[in-house]
Amino acid sequence: MNHANQIIFDSLFAMTLAQLLKFVISSFKNRSIYTKALVSTGGMPSSHSALVSAMSFSIYLYEGVNLYFAIALVLSLVVIHDSMGIRLEASKHAILLNKIAEKIELPTDEINEGRPLKEPLGHLPIEVLAGVILGIVISLFNFYV
Repeated sequence: MNHANQIIFDSLFAMTLAQLLKFVISSFKNRSIYTKALVSTGGMPSSHSALVSAMSFSIYLYEGVNLYFAIALVLSLVVIHDSMGIRLEASKHAILLNKIAEKIELPTDEINEGRPLKEPLGHLPIEVLAGVILGIVISLFNFYV
């Protein structure tokens, strides 16, 4: 039986729910409505991790350990590693560069139109773990309900 639609639904639902949770958490922390969190990268929980975890785990639940699961698992590990590695380091660089630019009062440039670099790009391990757990829980819930 083909469960492709359910796997896609589980994955997109996990990502959407993660973004909504990110919005609620960010709004609560900032004590005001923070709509940018609905489309932003970085933050708690990781929507990318929720997406790929739900995809991999849904494939496992519906299809078992097979070629599709292996491909999904490897892809998930790459996405998760990237979010905690390269993207987190890029976030640190953006924070440092913004501080340097502010301190030496760089003139408005053409590349970023004078705006600071975007800082929340990557994820801390706890944010990724929360996304992974969310993705697995969504997959389990939809599989058994």
